[in-house]
Amino acid sequence: MQRSSGKYARRVQTMLTDRQYELLQEYAREIKRPLGVLLREMVEKTLIKDLEWRRKEMALGRLLSGNTPVTDWPEMERQIEQRWEGCTDD
Repeated sequence: MQRSSGKYARRVQTMLTDRQYELLQEYAREIKRPLGVLLREMVEKTLIKDLEWRRKEMALGRLLSGNTPVTDWPEMERQIEQRWEGCTDD
């Protein structure tokens, strides 16, 4: 398997209509950016940010719902201490 030395390691292929491709190429030229960079930035700006936002909203919803598994403080403290004991400083 080939390893990428750069930041980006995965390639994605998609098919566009001629019209879509022409419009994107035109826009990329207008803003003086390569088409691949433009597409990568748009995926990050729209899809990835939206996904992260929705996940945060879901997590907040779970916290605010009151359905979180919370026991009494001594039990929670014991669980926290056990997790910290399992951590190592490498």
